[in-house]
Amino acid sequence: MKRWHVLPAGALIVSAIAAPALAQSPSVGGSGSDGSPALWVGRAVRAVEAPVLDGRDDDESWRAAPLIQGFRQFHPAEDGDPSLPTTVRVTYDDRAFYVFVRAIDPHPDSLVARLSRRDVRTNSDMVGIIIDAYYDRRTAVQFAVNPLGVREDGAVYQDNITDYTWDGVWDVATRVDSAGWTAEFRIPFSQLRFRNAPEHTFGFAVWRDIGRRNERTAWPLYRPSRLAKASQLGTLEGISGIRRASRLELLPFVTMQNVTEQRGDAWAHPQKTAAGLDFKYGIRENLTLDATINPDFGQVEADPAVLNLTAFEVRFEERRPFFQEGAGMFRCQPCQGVFYPRRIGRAPQSPLVQAGDPVFTTILGAAKLTGRFANGLTLGVVEAVTDREVGRSGVTIEPRANYFVGRVAKDMRDGRSSLGLVATAVNRSLDDDTEEFLRREAYTAVLEGFHRFAGDGYEVAAYMGRNHVAGSDSAIARTQRSAVHYWQRPDGEERYDPSRTTMGGGVTSLTLSKISGAFRFSSYYRDASTGMELNDLGIVPLVNDRQIRNSLSLQSLRPSKWFRGASGFFDTENHWTSGGLPAGNSVSLHTGVTLLNSWGLALTGGFNNYGTNYCVSCARGGPAVRLSPLRFAQFDLSGDPRLTLVPSLQVAVSGSDEGRSHERRASGSLEARLGSAISASLGTSVSRRTDDQQWIGNFGALLSDTTHYTFARLRQTTVSLTMRASWTATPTLSLQLYAEPFVSSGSFRDWRELADPRARDYEDRYQPYGNGADPEGFNVKQFNSNVVLRWEYRAGSTFFLVWQQGRLQDDMNPGTFEMARDYRDLFRAHPVNTVLAKFTYWWNP
Repeated sequence: MKRWHVLPAGALIVSAIAAPALAQSPSVGGSGSDGSPALWVGRAVRAVEAPVLDGRDDDESWRAAPLIQGFRQFHPAEDGDPSLPTTVRVTYDDRAFYVFVRAIDPHPDSLVARLSRRDVRTNSDMVGIIIDAYYDRRTAVQFAVNPLGVREDGAVYQDNITDYTWDGVWDVATRVDSAGWTAEFRIPFSQLRFRNAPEHTFGFAVWRDIGRRNERTAWPLYRPSRLAKASQLGTLEGISGIRRASRLELLPFVTMQNVTEQRGDAWAHPQKTAAGLDFKYGIRENLTLDATINPDFGQVEADPAVLNLTAFEVRFEERRPFFQEGAGMFRCQPCQGVFYPRRIGRAPQSPLVQAGDPVFTTILGAAKLTGRFANGLTLGVVEAVTDREVGRSGVTIEPRANYFVGRVAKDMRDGRSSLGLVATAVNRSLDDDTEEFLRREAYTAVLEGFHRFAGDGYEVAAYMGRNHVAGSDSAIARTQRSAVHYWQRPDGEERYDPSRTTMGGGVTSLTLSKISGAFRFSSYYRDASTGMELNDLGIVPLVNDRQIRNSLSLQSLRPSKWFRGASGFFDTENHWTSGGLPAGNSVSLHTGVTLLNSWGLALTGGFNNYGTNYCVSCARGGPAVRLSPLRFAQFDLSGDPRLTLVPSLQVAVSGSDEGRSHERRASGSLEARLGSAISASLGTSVSRRTDDQQWIGNFGALLSDTTHYTFARLRQTTVSLTMRASWTATPTLSLQLYAEPFVSSGSFRDWRELADPRARDYEDRYQPYGNGADPEGFNVKQFNSNVVLRWEYRAGSTFFLVWQQGRLQDDMNPGTFEMARDYRDLFRAHPVNTVLAKFTYWWNP
């Protein structure tokens, strides 16, 4: 998942955080007038003996290494003059790659340096290096550090996306002196992938953040206006006679866990102990096997609380390290949703699940095979097996299943063109308890590719795919009636057939984009057929859809006398069903600016559903309902990130259904940096909304003309509070706290059913239902929290101590909201506590 530096208050993306610093070295090379990265050349020399890692450059190897200099600013100005100089030297031996960076600063007492946990970015001075050891201009790894030794690392894939979940095993030493500060890196060759050759050329870059100036510089020249990262790296020559170190890495772990479990009307606290193993083996220099046996994901953060009243599934982030690391190898660049790792180990799907049953499915084991080859071929394979889960009633609530994902891609023209194939397969061992509900098998194949042209300023991307699912007639009937398809619609494009045992469909897409420069545009087309079903291993909620989206954007490349940066975009989007029914449209306009004092302002507005449009999912299997126009506006404010107290504010309003539906939402946060080791943040969100056509339920016989599709006027209030705190004793020892109480209540009035769903006049679409009664409201309260102590006691080896607590209360005071009462009731609910200790040991024999 790419982390971006975004113009405050939601402005358009203008530069990538920890972007590659891309390089010029007058001592050993330079650049052309066009800044072509192919002309930025540095040189490494073999070390007479390994440098002592102490942050000093007095070793003989550093004195012999050529100087690389000539950094250029890339934020706030692209290709601007840096305010402070930076120099770099590179050397290597048989086992490791060494880089010495001197960040010259005449006022070292003004350095901004804050302690934090690894990979947690703060507003600090920082230097980082990026290495494309395979020199494919598409992939790289990066390593960064601040003056206090806080480390950050990540893996770059598909040229411009950085995955910060990758954790390498490497060392660095920092030192502050009268000339500024230094960083001395040691990167073992075991952490790099490169070809087996007598001589090597690496892609290479160095970047520097100057905290108090909010300035970023790089060697070689890095242009945020280009949608590229690895392909902008400079060139490092002079490397020969190296080989990867030991091909085997082992990470055994032991966990001890105490969990609160409900057993009938009582609560139990069983103690559980488990052991497992993660290992990595380099089959060849360019092919690596990762595997996990009896994996444990106990230290994963809790998902945020949410109350979903829509027909569509909520997507949560993947936080499990095994599935996060190397995720880019399995992502189709132009298509999204084909592989959603959280399907593996998901919550049991059977409708027979009861309180006290397993919350997640046990993963017995998983393996990944990844590699890049000299001919530009990329290979990635994931295989995982999950166990059969049995509920307390003795029925199977999730069968044993096998999950497979494979992707092969061929890069051409030095990574400026690519063609790939993604395939997924799910096979379940169904029994009498699950055959009625779940699909037996699901297969998907997607052909995808892109081509950059006109000096990499433009890109055309496309994909096309097919899928097939099979199961019992009852399972496929449930699939046809699901929120993804709604084949039972009386005016639908497909005929509901309860005797079917298979389904399938396809998708095609084409995108043309201008991806560089201050002015950009993108035109996107997608056509997904009615039978496409990718949700066994992916997450694709929108099928039976043809859409066209166009976007124009403009951003500043240099500060002016009025602002540091500014951007804006204009988007239009249109949808139709496969039968040609207009299914929604939107127009949105956004503008954002970063002021000279680094405060940010942004304004977004637009309107949806102008003209004649229909919603095919609003009646949850009923006929399409005409949509009324919707208007929305949002204002964002964010504070200077260099402040001790950094505020942010967001206010949004919207209105629809001729004034009958509206929402007012406000959220804000305050981040406090209490010294170099302690930080805390407090955020709150308040929403009040009225939805005049909230779906309630469908009553009557399925597929009959007597079915009542009912709606009501919902008045909902939602309040959440998010608290975070962090104490970092050293760069390897930290304590983090997260807590979020959440309350949402709603009441219903004016219960109605569809009368003439396509009527032009809003009032003619409905008629009274329920003989004057109103549906019962709701009051849902939830609390999620965790406390994590993390100690990296040696490189690659970590001890975790975790306490998680969850509370849920949803059976009191439905339809009313009183904040003091509801929060009091929430903390009277019985807590579900989990205490976990996990010990890992990294071994590289």
